[in-house]
Amino acid sequence: MATLIIGGNGLVGTRLVSHLCGMGEEVISFSGHKPSCEVRGCTYVQGDVTEYGTINQILHTHKVERILHNAAVSHPKLFLDNPYKIYRTNVVGTLTALEAARNYGVSRFVYMSSGAVYGSVSLETVPEETPLHSESPYGATKVACEELVRNYGLDSVSLRIGFVYGPGRKFECPIHMLLDDCMNRKEVCWEHGMDQVMDYIFVDDCVEAIATVSMAKELPHREYNVGGGENVPYSRVVEQVKTLYPQVPIQIGGGTLGYDNLGAMSMERMFRDFGWKPGVTVEEGIVRYNEWLKLERN
Repeated sequence: MATLIIGGNGLVGTRLVSHLCGMGEEVISFSGHKPSCEVRGCTYVQGDVTEYGTINQILHTHKVERILHNAAVSHPKLFLDNPYKIYRTNVVGTLTALEAARNYGVSRFVYMSSGAVYGSVSLETVPEETPLHSESPYGATKVACEELVRNYGLDSVSLRIGFVYGPGRKFECPIHMLLDDCMNRKEVCWEHGMDQVMDYIFVDDCVEAIATVSMAKELPHREYNVGGGENVPYSRVVEQVKTLYPQVPIQIGGGTLGYDNLGAMSMERMFRDFGWKPGVTVEEGIVRYNEWLKLERN
């Protein structure tokens, strides 16, 4: 039996393909673009995530046991001037995958949601029971898709993932932006950002959590937070970067970077049900991300 990863060629999807293939799983990666490099043991299919025919053909050809739906406009700041594109890709793409899974009797459906479903909340710790209140088109699609997933009659789960960073991330990232300025501009002078607070999760931790839930025999709950479990102020990120680039002057004003100020997502449910918790601290993750960026630069 195989695992279909919809959106298997992006940041998390690429690592997830490698992780599952390394476990000996048969994997099919369906994505809108070609992979940066192919992994042995994975079958690659390219197409639009909203096209039912392509997903139908994959399920007709392969004996798919589980679908991991990871395809979406994947950043809260993308296409803010074109909300229709966000809704079409995220909501219609998810609905298409759910219908195909239902028609072919797929055993499990895992949906990659986001901490953006909570919006900005004034809580130190954010459990899964927190009322959902998105504050962006991106967040709204995640809320909508969670409702679809929960009510489609499948053995399904939604994973509310924190801000994923680390090797492979190419879209805007507060950690990447700071490292890039230190590495290339040799100075950091921003008007705002120091008051931003986020729950970061290193990409390898994220992949391990997804695999753990996907392969679990039972799903005690329908929603799980997957984050670093820490409310990380940007000042902590800056202090670690300063240890890597002590010669670079860093000046950042108050205010946020434009992201929701979300409290630390509670990891109690993930640990209680699956024994999983994040293993990479922000400090360690920044070092590893910096090493990857230096290699990419060269």
